Amino acid sequence: MRIVLKRILPALAAVAWGLAPLVASAQSAADYPNKVVRIIVPFGAGGPTDIFGRMFSAYLNTKYKANSYVENKPGAGSLVGADLVARAAPDGYTLLCAANSLAYESLLNKDSPIDTTKALVPVGIIGGSGLFIGVSTKRLPDVKTMPELIAWIKANPDKLDQGIVTGSPLVEMEYLRDKLGLKWTNVSYKGGAATNTALMAGEVHMYTPDLNQAIPGVKEGKVRLLAYTEKTRHPAMPDVPTVAESGIGVPDFESYIWLGIYAPAKTPQDILTKLNADVNELSQQPDSVARLNAMGWRPNPQTLAQMAKRAQVAIDTVADLVAKGVKLR
Repeated sequence: MRIVLKRILPALAAVAWGLAPLVASAQSAADYPNKVVRIIVPFGAGGPTDIFGRMFSAYLNTKYKANSYVENKPGAGSLVGADLVARAAPDGYTLLCAANSLAYESLLNKDSPIDTTKALVPVGIIGGSGLFIGVSTKRLPDVKTMPELIAWIKANPDKLDQGIVTGSPLVEMEYLRDKLGLKWTNVSYKGGAATNTALMAGEVHMYTPDLNQAIPGVKEGKVRLLAYTEKTRHPAMPDVPTVAESGIGVPDFESYIWLGIYAPAKTPQDILTKLNADVNELSQQPDSVARLNAMGWRPNPQTLAQMAKRAQVAIDTVADLVAKGVKLR
């Protein structure tokens, strides 16, 4: 009997140790969150990222009485805050509110302290928006469709000026340029508002505004919208076709900007699942939808699998462009 027990007890202990992480994970998800949740915003206060981070913090406090709070950690194009979260314990109590572009930031920044393609997990979208490809009616009065724009660019290589924000062209537009063999010049402005003003004034031929930016230029007849970058048309501009359906040879094209929640890699799957459900619930509440719409954003609930796929597609696209020597920064 003693011999049998000597053999069985260690085996049972090993099984117990093997099950321990699963039990702990299940317990942590069952009562998560049961302490303060810290949400890092990698920019200063007042912008959309900060607003969305505070929306999620307030949601956690209301639903779970979590005593959540937002901490602004700007610097290095969001990498200061991202690094802080990536190095935190992967337990769901230190989260990041950031944009989709963070997933591939380390591919563009050789000085990145972390590999953003692996160190963080995208959890869910609080709000997102496609963009419009808009042209100046002053600079391109006869261009009314995407095929006409492509034909003009090919007939006038390097003559088109595209407005971009702070030296970082939209990755998907660079993909489009590479895919179709187009040549144009990127002109940098300090922010989206300044870039949109330049489009309306005719300083640049083309820019990709969001809905709120696009409306004034369209109403004043200074901007013509040729296409929308999501897979389906924008409900507020149903007459504007998508890039994919414009007949220019890019049926899978999509550009979608989102802000949402990231967690450290190795965060337990059950906690990620719970956080994902919470983000989706927050984004679909009537007051949240109204607030998002007022800012030109919309809810877009996604599963964790969908989030992972979105991130990987973006990472692969950027990696391919970087390998070809395309300058994205």
